[in-house]
Amino acid sequence: MKLERHVGGLSLARKANYLRARGWREEEGGWSNDIFGRQTLSRAIHHQLTDDLSQALRQRGWEVLGYSERGYVQLRDGEKGKPCSLPKALRTQARREKRPVAELTYALFLAAMVGTEEA
Repeated sequence: MKLERHVGGLSLARKANYLRARGWREEEGGWSNDIFGRQTLSRAIHHQLTDDLSQALRQRGWEVLGYSERGYVQLRDGEKGKPCSLPKALRTQARREKRPVAELTYALFLAAMVGTEEA
């Protein structure tokens, strides 16, 4: 699942503000971050979005098990759940909350955006 499709079309300025507020630095030819290293704009957005969504799920009882080198996250539902990907976790959480996955994803993203714009 391409997570970016659930957050709609952000302008370049809003993408840049979102990344800067999350500690990314714009460099020639890309963006860099102490955690994710140097990335293109689209990969930086993907990594940051993955991190924000996984942290939001963590607040709903999910455990973050770790990140792969490519920036994908493994989560577990509570202490006894099986490890799964972020898209599977979002689908499970959306079912639990009885709402569409896109709606949940967008709500979690907006909460992260509001947090970055207030900082």
